[in-house]
Amino acid sequence: MKRKDYSNIMFTKFNLSLLTGLIFFITFNSYIVEAQGSANSRLIIDSTKLFNPLVDDIRQKIPPLRVLIDSASHNSPSLQYEDLKAQYYYYEQLSAQRAWLEHFSLNFDANFGNWDFWDKDEINKVDRYYWSGSIRDNYAVGFYIRFPLATLVDRRNRINKQKKWQEISLTQKEINKRFLVKEVIRIYNDMVQYQKYIRIYEDYENFTMMQMQMAQNEFLNGEITAAEYARLKEIQTRGSVNFQQAVSEFNKNYQMLEVATGMKFNLINVLR
Repeated sequence: MKRKDYSNIMFTKFNLSLLTGLIFFITFNSYIVEAQGSANSRLIIDSTKLFNPLVDDIRQKIPPLRVLIDSASHNSPSLQYEDLKAQYYYYEQLSAQRAWLEHFSLNFDANFGNWDFWDKDEINKVDRYYWSGSIRDNYAVGFYIRFPLATLVDRRNRINKQKKWQEISLTQKEINKRFLVKEVIRIYNDMVQYQKYIRIYEDYENFTMMQMQMAQNEFLNGEITAAEYARLKEIQTRGSVNFQQAVSEFNKNYQMLEVATGMKFNLINVLR
């Protein structure tokens, strides 16, 4: 018997394992690179929506105020509700104008079939009942007018009442529209104002942070008292709180403006 060369067999298996591992490594790396490329492309697309209140101007990122007001008016449920009410009262006006037709009536009746009778002849003094049958067809046509005086006297007044309801709905629509316009203007200006506050408080926060670093060194060197250090720390904390409140108010007004106008600005606030 020939002796097998186990060293060659093991070397061949090792080469196959190495080749398989190399193929898997190349495939996995290519998948990772492709996935990263897709993620980077999405990041590039999303980066166009990034908004930094410290650098960007919100007025340049959203539509002009006039467009926002028009969008709010178009998408307002309260204005649409008043339009529907005005249309409803218009149809009520038409009904009031045609109400006089309700007092005219046209009737038609028709009967046909077999009738059975049990009769007693009193004329011929036949003291018994007898059966008789007949086939009859009959019909009747009728027409009448029943006109109350109130219909004639109050007709114009009823029509005018429905017209006034239409005017009330249209006036209420104008009231709601003006209120909506004022709300959009207020929210828009508050949002712009709080962006200015963000920039002011951000500068102030940077200044107080630098001041606190200097105060900490002075406190450690014994140049200022603990009370003075605490006072400076309180000032720095208040500045940080004001900055966070300005960011929160800006985001709140941004969201309220989206709701009021029915639009999605799709901006990604980096300070959110």
